[in-house]
Amino acid sequence: SEQDTMAEVSEEKHSFTSQEKEDIDKLKEILPQILTDARSKAKDSHSVSTSLWGVALDKDSTDPRLSVILIKFLKARNFVLADAQKMLTDTLAWRADFGTDRILEESFPADIFTGVGFFHKQDDQNRPICYNLYGGLDVEKVFGDLERFVRWRVQLMEKGVQMLDFQNVSHMIQVHDYKGVSMFSQGKTSKAAAKAVVQIMQDNYPEFLSTKFFVNIPSWGGFMFKFVSLFLSEETLKKFVVCTAGEIKSGMLRSGVSIQNIPIPYGGESDWSNDKNSPDHGVSSSNTDGRKEETRADTSEETSEDKNLNSLD
Repeated sequence: SEQDTMAEVSEEKHSFTSQEKEDIDKLKEILPQILTDARSKAKDSHSVSTSLWGVALDKDSTDPRLSVILIKFLKARNFVLADAQKMLTDTLAWRADFGTDRILEESFPADIFTGVGFFHKQDDQNRPICYNLYGGLDVEKVFGDLERFVRWRVQLMEKGVQMLDFQNVSHMIQVHDYKGVSMFSQGKTSKAAAKAVVQIMQDNYPEFLSTKFFVNIPSWGGFMFKFVSLFLSEETLKKFVVCTAGEIKSGMLRSGVSIQNIPIPYGGESDWSNDKNSPDHGVSSSNTDGRKEETRADTSEETSEDKNLNSLD
């Protein structure tokens, strides 16, 4: 069973240096002030939660999960205490204003978002894998309502966070598939959506990304990649893995995803059709989802576009 498989995998290890422990303790000590400041920043002070991802923000807490969460903010701000303090304060205020703690209760049109983004399986350290498929999307349907798209994307992220226990697992993997993406679809609408989501993720979900795969990138894709890269930190860029069509399976295997957990469309053995949000689940013949036409990942021999893939440096 899947539970048995999960039990057999290794786990992330969370051990801190003496300096990291000292920094965590310093940030923990000022949690009351952080909560006070977040209430001052939020539109409704009463909506600021005293917990984050199910972990109490208590300076006297001995919960090991709190240390794992706090070090994410410290790492994201290069262990500058004042900067980490501000980031955590701003995140709590943003979550209150955005209504993030209630976003899992919201629903979004399945006919638009099915197959756009979903989680499927995990790597050998039990880190969940999120797939984002951009090929054939109806740009106006998916991204046209920017606020709706951003809320849907934040909900997807929160679903991923629910899969983390902040003890054995505290990171996730993302796969961005550009098979079938047209250069002409990369207009103002999609760029505005990409910029908005990247900003939210960088500001409010620090150090959650283990690896991000960019797969099936067409020859012109370097331009879009460079655009998104403008809004990313150097540390985040180091986690990126770019694969042409013929490299997807080997790239995922090298990164610790077993052949049993790599989806069939990428040359693996895992059938994602049982996942209700995957592109192969309940796709009607009339193509009523947010895609202009049905597209699938392709692991066949490299195309001329793949061979001509420009350097992203």
